[in-house]
Amino acid sequence: MVTSSRYLMNGSPVCCTFCNEPFRRRDGHVEAWRSSSGQYFCSEFCADDAEEAQFQQQRRTPERAPRLLR
Repeated sequence: MVTSSRYLMNGSPVCCTFCNEPFRRRDGHVEAWRSSSGQYFCSEFCADDAEEAQFQQQRRTPERAPRLLR
């Protein structure tokens, strides 16, 4: 969801969570994409890439499930 906010102008964050690029400014507001987790991104592409990276990282983490014995 695209967000246009004065909060982002006066507070933090000022850069994309994923690529660390500064947010675009338009008419005294900062335009950023906010994810469902509350993080801010410079575009929907960075938001999608961050979500995919988090998903891939979770898949790589081995589960601590007990092994079945034969």
